[in-house]
Amino acid sequence: MEINRWKLVDDLLQSALELAPEHRDEFLQNSCAANPELIDEVKSLLTSHRRAGDFLETPAVESAARAIAAEAEPILSESLVGQVISHYRLLKMIGRGGMGSVWLAERCDGRFERKVAVKFIHLAVLDQASAERFKREGAILGKLAHPQIAELIDAGLTSIGEPFIVLEYVEGLAIDAYCDENKLSIDDRIHLYLDVLSAVAHAHSNLIVHRDIKPSNVFVSNHGQVKLLDFGIAKVLADENSGEFSTDLTLEGGAILTPRFAAPEQVSQSTITTATDIYALGVLLYLLLTGQHPAGPGTHSPAQLIRSIVEQEPPRPSEAILSAAAQVAANRGATPEMLRRQLRGDLDSIIAKAVKKNPVERYSSVSAFADDLTRYLEHKPILARPDSFGYRMAKFVRRNRVAVAIAAVAFIALAAGVVDIVIQDRRARAERDFALSQLVRVQQHDEFLDFLLSDAAPSGKPFTVNNLLDRARHILEKQKASSGQIDLLEWIGEDYIAQDQQAQAHSVLEHAYQLSRQSTDLSLRASGSCTFAVALARDEDLRRAEALIQEGLHELPGDPQYALTRIECLRQGAEVAQQRGESSEAVHRMEEAQRILRASPFDTNEIEMGTSLDLASAYSDAGQDRNALSQFQRAGALMSSLGRDDTETAVALYNNWAVELEQVGRPLDAEKIYRRVIDISRDNSSEESVSSMVLINFARVQRHLDHLAQATDYAQRAYEKAVKTGDELVVNQSLIERSRIYLAEHNPSNAEAMLAQVEPRLRKMLPPGHYGFAAVASDRALISMENHDLPSAYKFMDEAIAIIQVAVKAGGQGGFSLPDLYTERSVIDLAAGRAEQAEADAGRAVAALQPNQSPDDISSKLGLAYLAEARALTAEGRSAPARAAALHALGQLQGSIGPDHPDTQSAREIAR
Repeated sequence: MEINRWKLVDDLLQSALELAPEHRDEFLQNSCAANPELIDEVKSLLTSHRRAGDFLETPAVESAARAIAAEAEPILSESLVGQVISHYRLLKMIGRGGMGSVWLAERCDGRFERKVAVKFIHLAVLDQASAERFKREGAILGKLAHPQIAELIDAGLTSIGEPFIVLEYVEGLAIDAYCDENKLSIDDRIHLYLDVLSAVAHAHSNLIVHRDIKPSNVFVSNHGQVKLLDFGIAKVLADENSGEFSTDLTLEGGAILTPRFAAPEQVSQSTITTATDIYALGVLLYLLLTGQHPAGPGTHSPAQLIRSIVEQEPPRPSEAILSAAAQVAANRGATPEMLRRQLRGDLDSIIAKAVKKNPVERYSSVSAFADDLTRYLEHKPILARPDSFGYRMAKFVRRNRVAVAIAAVAFIALAAGVVDIVIQDRRARAERDFALSQLVRVQQHDEFLDFLLSDAAPSGKPFTVNNLLDRARHILEKQKASSGQIDLLEWIGEDYIAQDQQAQAHSVLEHAYQLSRQSTDLSLRASGSCTFAVALARDEDLRRAEALIQEGLHELPGDPQYALTRIECLRQGAEVAQQRGESSEAVHRMEEAQRILRASPFDTNEIEMGTSLDLASAYSDAGQDRNALSQFQRAGALMSSLGRDDTETAVALYNNWAVELEQVGRPLDAEKIYRRVIDISRDNSSEESVSSMVLINFARVQRHLDHLAQATDYAQRAYEKAVKTGDELVVNQSLIERSRIYLAEHNPSNAEAMLAQVEPRLRKMLPPGHYGFAAVASDRALISMENHDLPSAYKFMDEAIAIIQVAVKAGGQGGFSLPDLYTERSVIDLAAGRAEQAEADAGRAVAALQPNQSPDDISSKLGLAYLAEARALTAEGRSAPARAAALHALGQLQGSIGPDHPDTQSAREIAR
């Protein structure tokens, strides 16, 4: 063959080998359809490759033997059944490889009954090296006596000189199949796996390296007992010094390996040590815990495996599980999220150490590997993970969870653990002092709560939450300044915020902030700043609020004990950023909070739920609707698992979830969730206890659904309650909402009066360019249109669109409202008789909304954009495309705002 043609054939062959077998024919047809002879040549080589066997998985001598054995198997299966070898009658073949076969047999000399496995080497490959390796397997097994290693019972030669060994027969499953079939938990799998380590440690103590540890060589009997099998390519370390067995044998033995479980030094044919088995054991543990190989799920070509083994660091098990199917978690008695959290941290570190590329960096022995896993099961610090105060404390909590007070698990653990971990350097003393201070604060909390709930109220006298907060505030303000007083004031202030008592919250949290300035406790100082910032943000003092967030974050070192305070500051900072219209910064802060939480030893479902809820809100404000809905769903699932469906947390979650549903154009779905929020919040049959924020949100969704009487009622009640409680944010929102309701009722003068009240308030409280000013401008445009002042309508609407475009370009909020503004401008265009421009603006709205819409989604926003397009097309006299657009509108509107809504009826009329 010419050299150029051979190069082409070789390139095609190598490319085809990288593909799965079922894709190779298609590849060849696409690559050289015009040259059938070339295709035939490559196919012929592929056939030869398949018959010979993969050189990595099956060396050449073994490949040839496998082909011979395959031809001989039917004859062997028939001719050997019933034959007696030594004292054993062969019953059936139960395994076959390139070098030999394994048979189930039974003892037949009458002395006792026992089933065994008889292993033969094929005469076709019985050269000196193979025979010596087979002999070595028997010699190795003869040296090993361990309950987790399959026992060598006998050995010898058949009447025709064929070597055999008789082994303990293990009736069961490979360890991975056994674990999955019995749905063993992570801890149960590790307990079982420790028996594997015990067996390998015994082999290593006898200077024997197994070199082929993989699931099929680790069986679990039907009684749950582990058995390590197949020492066929095991290596006796002493041979390297004694010179026993030839170099040829060592080289040949070294070439026989299972790539998926081979260590880097096996692939590169470097020195084999006990560390080689530790690597394979690490891969096996990775597989048992994650359900996949470190190289990733699915099959891999030889080249991919070599690259993975020698060059690429495997993903941490907790990261790998993210791509796994739900069934993988179910087989381990967990959900994917629970499994991820179980693997994260200690197990990530243990496996990472076992599968280090450099053998020196792995565990020094199998016993050290087992010790770390045992320490993990006992919730003690492991050796594979860098030591730290916070890490030790988390382990203490896990070991002593019954004794740890529920109100302050982390703080009490920090203090109680000091006795065990005090070290002699300055850092340890500082950490001890920190822990003791937390214990004092926890005790003060407990004592104060006990006083409020028992002694502070006369026996039998009922009191409300606000009564309790007022009483607590009164008592604390008379106490001498202390760290505990600051903590409790912050707690009271946050509860005032939750109760919509903004004025009280501001006063209490400002007092706590001033006291925290006198403290040297960095956690207290940061918490005082960030908590007060939230109260200021609610009062619309956004500049000072942001300054306090920055102040609080700068107070905190990066030490683990400050992780929870930093997370809380970031969450509060995200709320301030949202109020300032800086949606990208809010998302950044919440993603950072979630990252710190997952890397900290204090991660719990309760805190995870809170961060997911806050991150969902940040995504929502940033227009990342799918991310937002995903996080709301995750937070809701965590909340239900904690039994908190009827709590204030549920009110916040469902309220914000409903807001997001409104934002994507699903008012009917939002209405159902708002009603659930109101039901949770109401006091018996009264809605007096429902927060002003929920009231105004419900008013808005009623307007979207054209329930104007209800919208007016709820908006007025929200306004009155917000004025009474000093909630400036809701006061502003209720003024805007009442303006829009008046506009929907075609009452532009009253609508203008509401806007006249709110606009100066917004200019005083919001930074220039805030997207809230776009809402005011667009409302003024629609009022101008209602007054038939179309030039002013265009002016205000163009101003609104420009504000949003500038804000989005700067990374701010409001991008979600841009399609709505195009739809509204289309309405103004049509009123001005500019049908073509109306069609263009409606088209812009549709184009902006469609990419975020999946085929099964519905959205009133998209429906109204299609309706505007249908009206414009009708005005142009283009009835066919107008009907098509109206049909699209109808499909979106019927499910999102209802079949009886005026806009739905309008779409139905045009579609006829």
